[in-house]
Amino acid sequence: MTLSKRRLVIIHNPTSGMRNKSRFSKALLRLADTDCEVEILKTMGPGHATEMTRELVARNDPDIVLVAAGGDGTVLEILNGLDGGELPLGVIPLGTANVLAREIGVGASIEKAIKVLATALPVPVYAARANEKRFLLMAGAGYDSLTVAALRPGEKKRFSAFAYVFAAFRAAPGFRDMELEVSVEGKHYVAASAVISKARYYGGPFVIAADGGIEKPRFDVVLLKNAGFIAAFRYGMALLFNRLSRLPDVETLTTDQEISIKSSKIFPCQCDGDICLETPLRISLDLTPIRILRATGE
Repeated sequence: MTLSKRRLVIIHNPTSGMRNKSRFSKALLRLADTDCEVEILKTMGPGHATEMTRELVARNDPDIVLVAAGGDGTVLEILNGLDGGELPLGVIPLGTANVLAREIGVGASIEKAIKVLATALPVPVYAARANEKRFLLMAGAGYDSLTVAALRPGEKKRFSAFAYVFAAFRAAPGFRDMELEVSVEGKHYVAASAVISKARYYGGPFVIAADGGIEKPRFDVVLLKNAGFIAAFRYGMALLFNRLSRLPDVETLTTDQEISIKSSKIFPCQCDGDICLETPLRISLDLTPIRILRATGE
């Protein structure tokens, strides 16, 4: 792949994020100042990004760079369409949390995103599978999955990150009755909530695994031991100040082995911020790397 005349195929989720339209227009204006050729495909609903990605993979065109213009949910759909393909992936951050964009050194900056798309070379990163569904950032069961499950249609677009606060209050009654059995390398742990992280960041700019990262073929398993709304509030505040790992009732494990999560009742599970699975859950590394454009030195 050369740095000039790069062909970008942008899969755009027009419903992603509160400021999507103006930010996407800004990105296109910045791209017009580069040597990139641009093709735009707009998603029409859930699952459409996966279908379009599979069609692009089937073209077998080595000169294409696939670009996710949306949030982490859009990236998740594209990731599952990339299964078995080798197209490099870039990001234009238009979502609420944009965790992947932060992982690759772009953050919420359109300017940085366009610079990376126009000049960066792809690097290998490692995804994972939860019950055969691919994810790149994290899988979770407990506080986060109940909160995501309580989100109402259109709420993220209207309220951005505050939508999760409203959803957490609606989900709070379920926080009292949570118990998971998490198995890691033959040992069994009991926790109220578990986050299986491939990424350093969680929920936006908050660090959940200081030594983690999508370029590393391993997991950070974060176990929150106590249930209830007060415990959830305490964990949330610790995460805001990057002190979660210092709490005595939080345990973090590192592994490259398969992880299982079980519960006595069926429990919703989230992957990269979307509810798409339920317990029991088996999580393993995908040892075939994907290629992502990221900022130099990140």
